[in-house]
Amino acid sequence: MQTPYEIASKSVIPAIRGIVARSLIERNMKQSDIAESLGITQPAVSKYFSEKRGKAIDFGRRGDVKKMAEVVADGIASRELTTVQVTNLIKNICDYVMRSGYMCELHYEIEPEIKDLNCKICMEPEPNLA
Repeated sequence: MQTPYEIASKSVIPAIRGIVARSLIERNMKQSDIAESLGITQPAVSKYFSEKRGKAIDFGRRGDVKKMAEVVADGIASRELTTVQVTNLIKNICDYVMRSGYMCELHYEIEPEIKDLNCKICMEPEPNLA
């Protein structure tokens, strides 16, 4: 069974990057500058723009996620965010997506047995392991 983080790394993070990249391209930012800001390659930005990457999960109906991604795009466009800050914000959006249950449908498609187990792993509070 894949962990939620494996699913997120293959679907949620690319989808968030895709929203950010497309927003920045619409603002006439160079793909090479976008790539540097997101810590990815220019060909990856091109794939996000053409929607060949980052479409495993669709946030089209999730205005809250799109709004958070736009905050990242605004920070990059205004040059107010460092690459580390961008990475942290994308991580925070990913965590939000997981806690909100937005990733569950995709996880069920990938691993149908999870649905039968009434999985709520992503939405449960973190245990204190210390």
